[in-house]
Amino acid sequence: MPARSLKNGRGSELSVDVTTWGERLLASRIDIDINTKKNYRSGLNKIGETFGDRDPATITATEIAEWIAELAQTRKPGTLNQYLIAFRLLLDHADVDPNPARDPRIKTPKHVREEPAPPSGEHVLAILAEIHDPLRRLLFTVIEQGAMRLGEAVNLTWGDVDRAGLRLRLPRSATKRDKARWIYLPDWLIDAVEAICPLEDRTPERRVFQGITEASAYQTMSRACQTAGVPHYHPHDLRHRRITIWHQSGVPARELAERAGHARPSMSLDVYSHVMPPDEIAADKFLLLLSESR
Repeated sequence: MPARSLKNGRGSELSVDVTTWGERLLASRIDIDINTKKNYRSGLNKIGETFGDRDPATITATEIAEWIAELAQTRKPGTLNQYLIAFRLLLDHADVDPNPARDPRIKTPKHVREEPAPPSGEHVLAILAEIHDPLRRLLFTVIEQGAMRLGEAVNLTWGDVDRAGLRLRLPRSATKRDKARWIYLPDWLIDAVEAICPLEDRTPERRVFQGITEASAYQTMSRACQTAGVPHYHPHDLRHRRITIWHQSGVPARELAERAGHARPSMSLDVYSHVMPPDEIAADKFLLLLSESR
């Protein structure tokens, strides 16, 4: 069924289909960050493949349930949940009431959270040895030592580097919790960070890891894991590793949550209480790798 038509200010008809409502939704959400908007767009694009030219008011709960069931054969539960959230928001924005995407008969597969399996110290060193770009090698070292999220690290600017305090400042806009926090690094790593850019070129807004995107960093680590012959780890696994080591070394739960940027101490304990050999990597091994390709 074709989409409804609405009148614009000059009396002309405008076709308002699902794709158009999706664009309107994204344009209206000035309250969300870039990554959330990316997730919404991904879901809306998927919705548009099947329902793009439809009038939102004609879509039924049965159609959405069958669509979800078909996608469940090739998509992970977490991805399906994102799609359904986007569908609900889109139909809410289009003033469809009742909203069929909120029908309780629509089910998504149960999401079973996999227990993180952080890399061992041996694997970390093997991965770093296969990364031949010194800036990317330093990026992953900073993530591992500071338990940083990849997005936090690649968006780090020189204005966030506190050399005297041996720390990095993550402003509210750069964190998942919308709360500023400090990342403390060992002095040898702060020195390595400072060595990559002359003092006169360190404008506050210039990125420390200039030219590296989240997507390219994922690709770099994927290739390094493959070449090194180790399991396929993600940059986030380096964060898991560091927080696990802190937990096993006796860091109190509240402090652990602050370091990790978690809203609740229980979250840090629930996610990072799994067993992993507490194999800290000696600084001289990191320094040897960081100095090889300078």
